[in-house]
Amino acid sequence: MKDMDNIFDDKKLKQSVRKAKAKSTIKIICISLVVFIAGSFINTAIGIKYSKKSYEAAEAYVSVSVPGGYISESTDFIGFLGGNGNYKITKNIGNKPVILEDRVSLFGLIPKIAFFRGTGAGYHDAGQWPVSIWENGYRKMRFFHPNIEYVEYQNDLEEIDKIPDDKIIEMAISFDKPYKMTELFTIQNKLSPAKIYWVWLNEFTEEKMKHYENEVVNYDSKANGIKEDEAIGISIPNKDRLWVNPYDQYYDALVENLEKSYMPEHQKLYEEIMARGKTKMEDAEVLGVIVQGTKEELKQLVENPMVKATSIGVVVDPLY
Repeated sequence: MKDMDNIFDDKKLKQSVRKAKAKSTIKIICISLVVFIAGSFINTAIGIKYSKKSYEAAEAYVSVSVPGGYISESTDFIGFLGGNGNYKITKNIGNKPVILEDRVSLFGLIPKIAFFRGTGAGYHDAGQWPVSIWENGYRKMRFFHPNIEYVEYQNDLEEIDKIPDDKIIEMAISFDKPYKMTELFTIQNKLSPAKIYWVWLNEFTEEKMKHYENEVVNYDSKANGIKEDEAIGISIPNKDRLWVNPYDQYYDALVENLEKSYMPEHQKLYEEIMARGKTKMEDAEVLGVIVQGTKEELKQLVENPMVKATSIGVVVDPLY
């Protein structure tokens, strides 16, 4: 009878229900916490994985597309199964870091949506060579392939006196003919006292070469040339030791970066290089270089028979 009384005891019945609800609530909270923590961990792991992959692709792209360029700063923000990052493209001119552009990258299974606004920097006055500009106001350089017969060749050495004496100047030099990579030390001596810091290699897809040749036939004579972000080459980190030929080490890194880059054109060139075989040092052709120097140093290149065309890039105050 006592058990029967307890069953019908409303007070005890309500207490039992409350206890059951409390246990159920605690259980739901615990499960939710576990799911949340596990989900956050998985989401973060996915975000980090794609963030790293995106950074490596951007780093490869910058290495290939910006002569002497590198990523000096990078920040990623991870959202749901993806995110976005910001990075700065930089090059060193006279040992001074110069930030050329700020870029945004998107990554992940569900990357954030980004809107980009801008018209693209540059201008083209009638009868003048077009000028392309990095986001932060620095000029981009232009090359001229020695195996293509252009109607006109850009020669910024003619304008160099307009630059103040106390500046460090970056200049792209296109040669009169292809030279061998094994001649690099001799090339440096012939261009001295300007110092080489980047070497332009004869590495193009067949499609790209046809495109440049077609431009000469169909475009205005001063609308030709190869922009610096389309030229392929290797950096020379130690400018004072060119007799230690850096080709093998840096060419392999260049080919690897072509594969990693997110640009389809880079990947296509990588496939062509792998199909025909990598270019050996004794066969590698140098089409031009990028040098740095003061106005007085660069003026000594006037009338140099090797120099077919010149294009000024970044100009900065020296780092004292």
